[in-house]
Amino acid sequence: MGDAERGESEHKHERPPGALDLGVQAALRSWKLWILPLAVVIGVMGLLGGMYMAPVVNPQEHLTDYPIVIVNDDVGAPEPGGGAEQNLGTQLVDGFRSSVEKQYPGKFDPEVVDRNTALTRLDNAQAYGAMMIPSDFSASSFAFLGSAIGNDKVAQPVIEVLTNPGVGAIANEITATFFTQAMPQLNEQFGQQLTAALTAQTDAAGVTITGAGLTAIANPIDVQVSAANPLPDNAGSGLTAFYYALLLILAGFTGTMIIQTIIDGRLGFGPIELGPVYELRKRIPISRLGTLVVKWWTVFLVALIVSALFVGICTWVGMYTPNKMALWMFGVLVITAVGVMATSIIAIFGSAGLIINLVFFVILGLPTSGGTVPLEAEAGFFRGLAVIEPLHQAFMGARSILFFDANAAAGLGNALIMFSIFVVVGLVIGPIACIFYDRKGLIRRPPEPVAAPAHAADA
Repeated sequence: MGDAERGESEHKHERPPGALDLGVQAALRSWKLWILPLAVVIGVMGLLGGMYMAPVVNPQEHLTDYPIVIVNDDVGAPEPGGGAEQNLGTQLVDGFRSSVEKQYPGKFDPEVVDRNTALTRLDNAQAYGAMMIPSDFSASSFAFLGSAIGNDKVAQPVIEVLTNPGVGAIANEITATFFTQAMPQLNEQFGQQLTAALTAQTDAAGVTITGAGLTAIANPIDVQVSAANPLPDNAGSGLTAFYYALLLILAGFTGTMIIQTIIDGRLGFGPIELGPVYELRKRIPISRLGTLVVKWWTVFLVALIVSALFVGICTWVGMYTPNKMALWMFGVLVITAVGVMATSIIAIFGSAGLIINLVFFVILGLPTSGGTVPLEAEAGFFRGLAVIEPLHQAFMGARSILFFDANAAAGLGNALIMFSIFVVVGLVIGPIACIFYDRKGLIRRPPEPVAAPAHAADA
């Protein structure tokens, strides 16, 4: 066998360097090989665990100014027997607010507003529940009081409680729990007030009240609970808005990583690996800025298609999806904004940008979204951070489109502004960094090999 054939045969059967190779041994002995990945993963996962678990452990503990509105339309009525004019609705509201402040200091904010304001806030997701006192509350209360000593059957005075399921499942649960606990206490206190008034009147008239009469007015109010903006069964109890927002953020975030890997591989800036196949193409002479622009256009094309794909999938599975065109356009904006920001961050920080994107868009995004636990039930840190978190803005916009008729005041308007800002910021910071790197000659290429020392070459 000739030298050429022997060399070719040895090349065909050449194996990758094994564990005994000196370079491999040196790499395995390096503490950086082991410590760096451990430190980064432990740090990121520790942040992930803390951020995800802290807000959900006890939302009631962090409740602050939970928005509840009270409407008092009561016009008052004279006391039975030609007595003074009384407004029992006002007395009831004053007692209710005082009781809530004592029992839940700083946690709930039961604000008294007019009916139109209350309904507007419910429609704009700015109030999570409402207590509505009708105009004839005093009159019906006095009539019911009189029926306790007579034979006439009179309907109980009514108070309407409105929930707002579109604001979110846990928020609706907190509202329902609040009224479930507060209304029986309110009813009992009002019953004691009526009982005292009835006793004073009957004692003065020398009339004896039967036990049945006293029992009837012990809990005089008929509390009627209904939803201000009821959701259909295929709305996932309000959770579909959160999951849809999460889809949009993940499309922008993970889409960026996929686009980054594929385009860098095709342009020769990174390897292409498919199973055992490893390919490193010849580097294309394109600037950092040019590469970034290519990725931006790819992100935009992906946003157009994926947003339509999501709307189609949601329709196919039977999800409640009104305003489909608005949902598609909003999805295009969200995916584009996240993708532009994420690619610019990677252009600035390189591989470290992947971790920065993970922290900003996902780890910090979920606990501040407001889609599971309402921000009013989270610590102040999360409420402050939510302002700049894309997932929170995506949730507010998706919730407005799905459950509040694409009402700008329900969060959609602010979401559109914030995502427009994200696009502008990404379009500015990315090129600034790329132009700076290009002008400094920091071209994306492997470093030149270092010549071996003279004595090593002689050896």
